[in-house]
Amino acid sequence: MTNTSATDPTARMRTVRFESFGGPSVLDVADVAVPGPQPGQLTIDVEYAGVNFAEVMFRRGQFPVDLPHFPGLEAVGTVRAVGDGVTGFTPGERVAALTLGGGGNAEVVAVGAEHVVRLDGELAGLDGAVAAGALCNVTTALGVLTSAGHLAAGETVVVLAAAGGVGTAAAQLARSLGAATVIGVTSSPAKAEYARAYGYDSVVSYDEIEQEVADRTGGAGADLVLDSVGGAFRSSVTGLLAAFGRHAVFGNAAAEDVTFEGNHPWYTNTSLVGYNLGGVAGRAPELLRAHLEQALTHVAKGTVRVDVKVVPLKDVAHAHELLETRASTGKYVLDVRA
Repeated sequence: MTNTSATDPTARMRTVRFESFGGPSVLDVADVAVPGPQPGQLTIDVEYAGVNFAEVMFRRGQFPVDLPHFPGLEAVGTVRAVGDGVTGFTPGERVAALTLGGGGNAEVVAVGAEHVVRLDGELAGLDGAVAAGALCNVTTALGVLTSAGHLAAGETVVVLAAAGGVGTAAAQLARSLGAATVIGVTSSPAKAEYARAYGYDSVVSYDEIEQEVADRTGGAGADLVLDSVGGAFRSSVTGLLAAFGRHAVFGNAAAEDVTFEGNHPWYTNTSLVGYNLGGVAGRAPELLRAHLEQALTHVAKGTVRVDVKVVPLKDVAHAHELLETRASTGKYVLDVRA
């Protein structure tokens, strides 16, 4: 990006965009005008931007988004300009932001100030790529375990997609929140080996999980199952749960939903709960900000380790491909300056 004034109406930038729904090939890097901050917003010169499975689902058309769509739900960089009504931020300050309206995969993004955290104080030492990789995943893991899952000390937790960005964060956070047993589930032996480094008591395949839960709980079942996978396996999760266990849904990687009867919780003595970052932002913004700040603090203190794989902005389609084929582990982060 050229070195122009933060308010120059002729300034241009690179941004990831798709103009139709489909596979990773619909993504391109376009040249567009730099946005200015609206009232209540600030703009950020982005250095690192995370890539999330939610963006894969947007790109596939699983969620209604306007076209063209500019993906990107998290960004780290420096404040470029501050809009009317925004206080507490100064141009040049290093910040991290949830860009839940999209646009984070760009050289400049406009975002509501309520979703921006200064990387100062105990957050000052956070690596930019790690912070970008933590924003959505660690915040989601924390929200699923606490506000949705109501995890209590001594409980047993099962994490589906255990090797992913949320899964690895959830295992570490569950341990720090007092879980007695944390079991991961992955789709391959290689992913299982990778996930074991993040604090799981065991990591098994989807075919093995029922026996593993029975063995580790004496047949009582798990207290909490974290489910971002969806598909046919979602219907069988209830069979893993203890009495009054919670099935926490926060994604649908399989792009295949299932139906539960209204009497299902009554008959099974279980609960079905959900967590969605955008939903929390709209209905409980103060809670989301608390989760965001707590998540970054956990990473800064070393409670949660985030494995980031940094790729240049132009390789965003490849990152999407790896996420969509479930060939990835950890978190992909775009170096927007490359």
